[in-house]
Amino acid sequence: MKIAVIVRRLSGKGGMETVIRSLAEAAFHHSGDLLEVWAMGSPIDRHWLADLPHHIMPIDQGTGKRFQLKTKLPLYTWAIRHLMKKNPVDIILATDPVFVAAALKARRGQVPKVLSWVHFSLDALANVEYLREADGHLAISTGIRDQIQALHPQATPTVIYNPLPTIPPLSRPDDKGNPLVFIGRLNNRQKRLDLLFQALALQTHPTWHLTIVGDGPDRAMLQDLARRLEIGHKITWGLWKEEPWDGLNPRYLCLSSDFEGFPMALLESLVRGIPVIATDCPTGPRDIVIPGKNGWLSPPGDVEALATTLTQALAHGPLAWDAETIRDDVVARFGPNQVFARARRVMQKAGP
Repeated sequence: MKIAVIVRRLSGKGGMETVIRSLAEAAFHHSGDLLEVWAMGSPIDRHWLADLPHHIMPIDQGTGKRFQLKTKLPLYTWAIRHLMKKNPVDIILATDPVFVAAALKARRGQVPKVLSWVHFSLDALANVEYLREADGHLAISTGIRDQIQALHPQATPTVIYNPLPTIPPLSRPDDKGNPLVFIGRLNNRQKRLDLLFQALALQTHPTWHLTIVGDGPDRAMLQDLARRLEIGHKITWGLWKEEPWDGLNPRYLCLSSDFEGFPMALLESLVRGIPVIATDCPTGPRDIVIPGKNGWLSPPGDVEALATTLTQALAHGPLAWDAETIRDDVVARFGPNQVFARARRVMQKAGP
């Protein structure tokens, strides 16, 4: 089976890139299938495409706004038609609603089958009405599955969680103090680090310390907020790096987002045996986090609730969590071979 994944112009440093690489590797090792990327713009960083079959169409010049994608529909349609002729595939996975519409127009009723594979809550997407036209849907969380069914009651999306990229050694959290970590893009509209900072400012535990690994447009604003909340001295600001976990031994990973698709940072923490503190935003975290077993969930957008959750979590000693149990559970649920086997059954059923 030959599979094409259509993506926007990506940064090259995000969770979607990691997921695509993991799925491509699992496809080849599981059944010899070939997965290639059809990018609608040149990635800011191309390293993630190394050794991965890909074709770049120079349409998107910037990451842009999702509501603008509809205006480029004729260009996307032309690009996909060109790629179909040069590189015939059996299945197209469209990561944005507008790519569903473009791929269907491009194929003119012929093969390949077009499945949606969106990586964000539908609340954060434009042009979602195009999803009704897809031949099928891979939903990366139960929340996205429910959103697709609400949009199109006749649809039968299948939940296919994003796979673990690797299975690294267990971490041994620092038992001195309460080290916390956030790993991700500093985009406050989504990640809501302002909420996390306000909740941390309410903590009475004097030993907590937060390390931030990542960069983004709101870095300066968030640094200023930390100073105003008088917690700047308790935060270490690191930049994004290829191996963000190098040198980290936190007690918890923190994720305070208002919306997600399927946050890979949670999986990357749990597979290391590190529990998580996350907001229960509409899609993603509740499929991963089992409260009391591998972490804590808190209502999104609620500073006081998050502060209470942090207080409870920090009161737990490092020995309150069994790292091996946490890792074994997440590998069983999100291992790459298991995930691809489920995805392949869906694609075979939809295929020509």
